[in-house]
Amino acid sequence: MIRRGTGSLAVSVAALGVAASAESAHAADFREYVMRGDLMRSYRKFSSSAPVRVAFMGGSVTTRQWRGPVMSYLKKRFPAARFDFIMAGIGGTDANLGAFRLPAQVFGRGRVDLFFLEFAVNGGGVRAMEGIVRQALRRNPDIDIVLMYFANTSHTKDVNESRVPRIVQEHEKVAERYRLPALFLYREIARRIAAGSLTWKEFSTDSVHPTQRGCDIYAECIIQFLNQAWKDPNRTPTPRGELPPKLDPLCYENGRFVPLETAVVKKGFRRIRQWTVKPTCNFRPPVDVLAADQPGAELSLAFAGRAIGLYTIIGMDAGVIEYSVDGGPFRKRDQFDHYCPRFHRPQYVVFVDDLAPGEHTIVLRTSPDKNSKSTGHALRILQFMAN
Repeated sequence: MIRRGTGSLAVSVAALGVAASAESAHAADFREYVMRGDLMRSYRKFSSSAPVRVAFMGGSVTTRQWRGPVMSYLKKRFPAARFDFIMAGIGGTDANLGAFRLPAQVFGRGRVDLFFLEFAVNGGGVRAMEGIVRQALRRNPDIDIVLMYFANTSHTKDVNESRVPRIVQEHEKVAERYRLPALFLYREIARRIAAGSLTWKEFSTDSVHPTQRGCDIYAECIIQFLNQAWKDPNRTPTPRGELPPKLDPLCYENGRFVPLETAVVKKGFRRIRQWTVKPTCNFRPPVDVLAADQPGAELSLAFAGRAIGLYTIIGMDAGVIEYSVDGGPFRKRDQFDHYCPRFHRPQYVVFVDDLAPGEHTIVLRTSPDKNSKSTGHALRILQFMAN
C-alpha cells in the first residue's frame, strides 16, 4: 500500500497494561491466533543479559506506531536483555521484494532472535514467503518467526462472507509447513466491528492503515499473544530439526541484493551518490543510484542463481527497460504506473525467476520507447536482485 510518513512510536498506556480500558478487556480475550510450535527459543535468549535482536518486516502498516508498545513491553518484561530492534517495513512493497532485501535489511546487523513478518495486505505468495522463512531459518536455526495477518476492508468482507482471504491461504501454507505461529488480526478487527465495539472509521482512515486506536488494538493483541506464548517459563522449546522439503522449488531462499559495482557499464549509466528528488513516497533521499536518463544506455551483469531483477526508484520520468538474459531476445518492461505522476518511490521488477541453476548474464538497455504519460526515459537502480 502507498503511504506517506511513518508516524510516531508513542507508547500506548493501555497496550502496556498500566490502565484498564474497554480495548484492554477485548485484548485479554484475544484468541485469533494459531500457536504452532512455541516461542521458547527467543524467551530463553531474552531472559539472559545477552544482546538480542527483534525484527519487524512488512509493508506500510509495519512502519506504524503499534511497534512502540510491543518494543516497550519486551524491554519491560526482559529488563536484563540488551535489545536491538530492526524496522524493515517499506510502504508499497510486498513479500517478493522482501525475500531479496531480507539479508541486508533484516539480518544486516547480525542474527535475529524474534521475527515479526507481515505481507498479507501487500501480497506475495508461497514463492516469496517460503523464501523469506527458509532464509531466516538458515541464518539462525533458533529464530522464532511470527506471521501476522493485518486487516483491510477486503479481508473484513471475506470474514463477513465466511471466506479466508486468498493471500492468507497462501501464507498459511508456509506457516503450516514450517510450523510457525500466525496472528489473524484481521479476524479480530472484523469480530469487534460485528460486535459493535468498533467501527472501521475508528480503526482506519482508509482501507488499511490503522489509526492510533487501531495501532493500540494491534499492540494489545500482539502483547496478549506473547503473554500466552510465554506463560510457562519452564516449557522446553519444540525441536525444529532439518528444514522440510520446499513447497515451491523456485522459492526465493537465496534472494539477495547484488552490489551496483558488479555491473559492467557499456554506455550511458553513471553512478550518482546522494541523489535527491522531490516529491517522494516510501523512501527518504538522498540515496545512491546507478542511473541513466537517455535512450540507448546499456550495461551487463553476471550473476549466479535462478532469478534476476532490479530494485529501483521510479517517478514521473520512468522509462521502458529492455533486457536480454544469456543472449536471448530483448524483451521490454515499462516501469511507468498510475502512481508515477504523483511522486518518486521505490519499486522492483523480477525479470525471470525460473532459470537453470548456475551462472548467467543479463544485459539492460534504456529503450527509445516510453509510456505516453511519462516525461522521460529514466532508469535509476538502487540494487540488482538475484536468487
